[in-house]
Order: sequence, then C-alpha cells, then structure tokens
Amino acid sequence: MKNKWSLVIHEVTTTTACIWFGTLFHDLRKPVETRITLYDHDDNEVAQKSIMQNEWERPFSQIKTQRFCKVIEFSALQQGTEYKVKVVEIFSNEDFDDIPLSSGTFTTLPESVNDLNDGFTIAIGSCYYEEYDGGRVGQSYQALALSDKTEFKPHIKFLTGDQVYLDIGWDSLSVIPKEIRDRVANDYALHWQALRGMHRNGGTWFVADDHEYWNNYPLVKGLSPFIQALRISKVKRAWTGTADDGVINVQRSQPVRTFDIGSDVSFCVVDLRAFRTKKRVLPKEELEKLCHWVSNLSKPGVLVLSQPMIEKRGSSSDRNFVSYEQDYAKVVKAIKNANHDVLVLSGDVHYGRVSSVEFEGRQNKLYEVVSSPLSNLSGLGGIATNYVTSRNRLKTFPDIDIDGIEKSPIQYKDPWRVTSTFSLFDFRYPKRRTKENLFTLKLNKTNQGKLKVEVRAWLVREKNRRNGLPKQDWRKPVVFEMK
Repeated sequence: MKNKWSLVIHEVTTTTACIWFGTLFHDLRKPVETRITLYDHDDNEVAQKSIMQNEWERPFSQIKTQRFCKVIEFSALQQGTEYKVKVVEIFSNEDFDDIPLSSGTFTTLPESVNDLNDGFTIAIGSCYYEEYDGGRVGQSYQALALSDKTEFKPHIKFLTGDQVYLDIGWDSLSVIPKEIRDRVANDYALHWQALRGMHRNGGTWFVADDHEYWNNYPLVKGLSPFIQALRISKVKRAWTGTADDGVINVQRSQPVRTFDIGSDVSFCVVDLRAFRTKKRVLPKEELEKLCHWVSNLSKPGVLVLSQPMIEKRGSSSDRNFVSYEQDYAKVVKAIKNANHDVLVLSGDVHYGRVSSVEFEGRQNKLYEVVSSPLSNLSGLGGIATNYVTSRNRLKTFPDIDIDGIEKSPIQYKDPWRVTSTFSLFDFRYPKRRTKENLFTLKLNKTNQGKLKVEVRAWLVREKNRRNGLPKQDWRKPVVFEMK
C-alpha cells in the first residue's frame, strides 16, 4: 500500500530548514506524538522536534475531515551541510515500537557555490499530470538526489507551476461546495503522493500557475464543463477558496521571495499567477519589489517565474506574462538596464528549451531556461501537449513593442530543446508531445569571477540502466558564463 504521509522540504537557508509534514488524505488518524529528527551525514542526531496531537492544522480551511499538517522549522544548522530527516510515530506504551512514517534529505545553502563538491546544483520542473506517471518523476528525481555522482546531485529545486491540474477531466463535476472542496483536496493528495520522491529530497520553492486554479485564471473563459460550472457563484467560491488554500498552505507560495548565495548569485522567486488580477500580474508593491531586485543586482541574478519572459504574447483565452503589457514592460526594461546578467527559470509551455538575448548597446545578457512538462496531459486533455521547433520558435525579443527597447534576435545554440515523441499506437497521447523532463543547472564560480552554468535536461520516463539515473536528453550539457 502506498504511503499516505507527505514530507516536503520547503525553503532552506544557510542555517534553517522549513519542513512540512502531514497527510492530504481524509482517512488517517492523528498520531498522539509525531517526532521529526535530523541526522548528519554520519547518522549522528542533530536536532529533534515533536508534533503533538492537538498541534495539527488543517491545510484546507473549509474541510473538516482528517486532512492535517504541521510546518516545523529547524534552526542553528551548519551552512552547506547535508542532513537526513526521519519521521516516526511515538507510542508511550512500551508494548509498541515506534512506527516510521517518512524520511528525506536536504542540504543547507552554502556561503559560496564552490563550497560544495562539484558546485551548487539547482533543479527546475513544471506541469505535472499524475494519471500515467506512475511515480516516475519522483523516482527519477530521488535517484539524482541520492546519487553518489555529486556532479548531478541537485541541492535545491524550483517547481514553477501546474503542480496539480484541478480543471482537467471530462467526468461529472459536482456543483455541491463540499464535494468541490473534497475534489480539489483529493487531487492534491494524489499528486503529492506520486511526487513524494521529489518533495522529500532537497529544499523546494513552489510557485503556482493557472491549473492550480483553472485555465486562464483569474479569468473565466472557455467552453469546458469545468469553466461553465465556475459561472455559478457558489461553485466559484468553493473552488477558489480551496485552491487558494492549496497554494498558500500546501505549496506555501508567496508573491516575491529573494535569497543569495554569498557574493556569487542572487535568486528571486516570483509567483505570477496566484496573486494576479484581471489587470495586474502582481500587486503594485510586489512588482516594485521584483524590479528593485533586478535594478540593484550586485552579482548575477536568477529569476524564477511561473511563465517565461521570452515568449509570444498569449491569446485572450490563455493570457501569459507578456499579455500583461504594462507590468511585463517594466520587468523587461529593468532586465535590460541591469548591472549583471539575468537567468530566467520557468515552465508552463509544455516544452523545454534554452535561449538567450543580447541587448543593443548593453553588455549584460538575458538567459532563459524552460523545463516543461514533468508529466504530459493525456486523453482529451492531451490536445494541450506541445513541442518547439526551429520553425515555430520565437525569433526576436520582446514579442511586443516596448518604448525604449529595441527588438533583439534570440540566440539558440545547439542543443537548445528537449526532444519530442509521437506514436500512433499510444492512445494516451493524441498529439506529438515534448518528452517528460526536468532540468538541472550546476553553478560554479570561475577563476575570472564569472558564474559558470551547466544545464542538463533529464528524461524522467527513461532510465539509464548503467547507473540507475534518468537518461540525459543531450550528449553534453549546455554551458554559458554569467557576469
């Protein structure tokens, strides 16, 4: 029987780790005492905290069933250090042994990317549809995270949206609020169970995209039965409220978060969906925070977004970041005028690619790495699969006219995309699709003071039988240096 407990390592710093533990299923009892223990690499106990029965919290505020969780923060940890996590249920009765519930690993942030063996590695992925995955994404990621091959081992990861697909399906959608809330929670439970190998290994920063709500959120446009049901006010309230709980209480997303690795690299993680309105992609003060981060970079910057920067303007039925022209233009201008290179990491588009832009009259560059999907949509939903070719890729950036910004050619250096596949006999997928993938980026500081980035694309449904890791899509990684 599959484990119904979820252990998620959320954000880590040089000295702290935020750990989420609980169950999103409705049929587990609350333990009297749950103990979370940290161990160092030599299995020496480092720290221990307990969750008592009366301390559990509800992840979904309007659901009164047994779904429950707790966030625990450990502090006073050592920087750049790997820790093991073990979770057990404690029994006061000596006749019963403690029951192991889950385990995981994480590494605290180093002071420099060169402090860790072979450099500091981050992973990125997006768009996960559970139906035909069979746990392979979690297995592939865990194989990388626990590998002895330290040049591949990801230390942290960014999951950039569509971690669940709440609005996909052609079944009979209930319009009863309680049943709608249970459906949303059940989708989270199944997806978090399937992704447990990924969630419990290494610090995680989540941001949301539209399928954490519904396609084109917050707009209600489209002909699917799900979209039509949202026109009923009680359905929309129940769906939106429960989806918000999933994003805020389970994924723990925030509008803008920043952190640095010493003087080597700065990160900014931005949720472009959960806080979106019809007119703004972010609240005004959060957009200003993002632009301030870009404009005041004192080192290369990594900008993590729910949707790509280097992309065509979306349609009215599927608006993207570019569609919000006023907010998008401010970010583009800030990146062009930045003092350092900016690397955008994103997903959403159901293909994987690497590209870059040189701005006219400027020394700094914009790089972008997109990883999507972790697991493709299937069946009738499979019409939303995608792939990119040299013919349909964007040629110049930006796609829209922006005052003060000259359109620049987009550079694609081989290898630049994840391969695609199609089989007439695979009825799960009606169209050609990008192979399921996640990316890793290894960061090292060069002797010349630049940030060297090595990008690898991993095919999560194909295993390398020699080492047990997922297959790499490219013979060699894509390599560039940021300044």
